[in-house]
Amino acid sequence: MDILEKLATLQAATKRSLYEAILYPSSENFVKYFRLQNYWTQQAGLFSMSAKKAMLENPELDYNLQYSHYNGTVKNQLAADYAEQRQAISTLAQHYGVMFFYRGREAIDGQLVQVIKNFRETYGLSVIPVSVDGVINPMLPDSRTDQGQAEQLGVKFFPAMMLVNPKSGQVKPLSYGFISQDDLAKQFLYVSSDFKPNF
Repeated sequence: MDILEKLATLQAATKRSLYEAILYPSSENFVKYFRLQNYWTQQAGLFSMSAKKAMLENPELDYNLQYSHYNGTVKNQLAADYAEQRQAISTLAQHYGVMFFYRGREAIDGQLVQVIKNFRETYGLSVIPVSVDGVINPMLPDSRTDQGQAEQLGVKFFPAMMLVNPKSGQVKPLSYGFISQDDLAKQFLYVSSDFKPNF
């Protein structure tokens, strides 16, 4: 019997025995179901143990070597992540200018303004804030009013952060909508690596 056919047959038998035990309760029907259920439990245990053995024989497959799941290592892992994010921010800042387009009348944009302000101070990042509705947020007094920059860069949704290469004119979206400071730092890392998975 083909492996997929065998699996389908076993699954169907287990499901049928469960329904029979529920619809026609009896000791015999329960035992029939429980034996099949125990088979799956046993197989899951064997699978788990074979996985542990395989990881020892093939350590390059062990995710824990790169990203430990133990609580005691979280602090060190976070420190490494932050260092990587800071490096990504620094690298992008060498080649791109950061433009932040916001609406001064919108509350959600105002919340993001606070994040941007803190982000600039934390990372020493140069950000050019641009108000697209002419209302300057007092937390970003150096804001400019939009003189067609948003349209020129193809920005149609707000608030938005864009990376602009002044030499080549290349534009990369960094984020749209509200984003926390931690997630914004991660976003720099994602963009700098072209969203290469970190697993």
